Amino acid sequence: MTQVIRRRVCPHALSQRLFLLCAATYIIGLFGRLSYTAVMVELIGSGSMDKAQAGLIGTALFVAYGVSQIFSGLIGDRISPKKLVFAGVLGSGILNLGMGLTGSYFVMLVLWAVNGVFQSFIWSPVARVFAEVLPPDQRRRACSNAAATYPLATVLTYLLASFVLSALGWRSVFLISAAVMLAASAVWYARMSWFERVIAENGETEVIELHHHQHKKKEGLLHILVVSGVLLAAVSSMTHGMLRDGIQTWLPTLMTDNFHFGTSASVALDIILPLVNISGVFLTKAIAKNHIHNELRGSAGFFAVTIVSLVLLGFVCERSAAASLLLLTVASTCMVGANIMLINLMPIHFGAIGRASSVTGILNCSAYVGSALSSYGIGTVADSCGWTSAIWVWVGFSLLALLAALFGSGRWGKFEQSV
Repeated sequence: MTQVIRRRVCPHALSQRLFLLCAATYIIGLFGRLSYTAVMVELIGSGSMDKAQAGLIGTALFVAYGVSQIFSGLIGDRISPKKLVFAGVLGSGILNLGMGLTGSYFVMLVLWAVNGVFQSFIWSPVARVFAEVLPPDQRRRACSNAAATYPLATVLTYLLASFVLSALGWRSVFLISAAVMLAASAVWYARMSWFERVIAENGETEVIELHHHQHKKKEGLLHILVVSGVLLAAVSSMTHGMLRDGIQTWLPTLMTDNFHFGTSASVALDIILPLVNISGVFLTKAIAKNHIHNELRGSAGFFAVTIVSLVLLGFVCERSAAASLLLLTVASTCMVGANIMLINLMPIHFGAIGRASSVTGILNCSAYVGSALSSYGIGTVADSCGWTSAIWVWVGFSLLALLAALFGSGRWGKFEQSV
């Protein structure tokens, strides 16, 4: 038995404009998440809080974001991406405004936790637009290119912070981010309303044929996660989040503690990571085009290189600033590759059965469980046992991610051929 689904998608002539709108809005939305990370070293250096306290605020966002990702992913398959992204960017902008106006540690902790909820409304709906609204032949490329948005947003946020911290103070980083986000939410809503009208009137027709064994949505989400190997991919995604956000969060503090970098120098130095990460997006695309045909096997390769880099880092992190920066950059760039495999490309395969947002939410939730563990846990380990011990914690989780990806690759290979 074959089920035929017809739906309107964006005309090819407008697809690039739709992609740029989604990418630009997501980048600006990330300002509201990265603004705290960019000023954290200043808050620690000024004595406003210690590393564990600072890490707890970051953990509050990651926990709230991760838990909310499951909810937002599920409703993202049912509610218009226009409304969800608008709510996410607008709400996060208002909360950044609050962060810039308060001086209370407890208030900052609460505001940043709530910010995690609003941040969870942004990526999953954007991923749904890529998987279901863009023309079929442009979806994989769009999802791969979207991986550059996170490092690009990091560069822009840290550039802003490096200039503003010395001139205006940490509060202005939050206030400027808030102003940009509030404006972006209005632009997003207006432009997406226009795209919806154009697609409804002049959109191209996509025809999807699902055979009986492909009616996965009727079998339930849990069944899909088990048979596809996504549950094992979630384990790898957790470590990917731990390293991606953990390295970005703690690099300035590590360099300050071990090599006595100043606050502005540490923040400016942190810009090097995302700049290299952007090139990692295109390097990953080139490798994947000819050599990676199974996303979980591809992510396993990136974790293997990461393990080697972190093991070497464990021996030099207190001896050489240049070597430490180089090895952390290699590990961070490998996590860009893992991000493309796990977060950007795997969910595309679920667009035909209406589960792209749900799967994106689950994998993103796992990533931010790892981010939360790294934000608070790594700060605590570094405070108690030193940075060498913290790095070996990263190595252990990377080994776990490598094994999960290898064990899940067989199931994933069979599943992706069936949808």
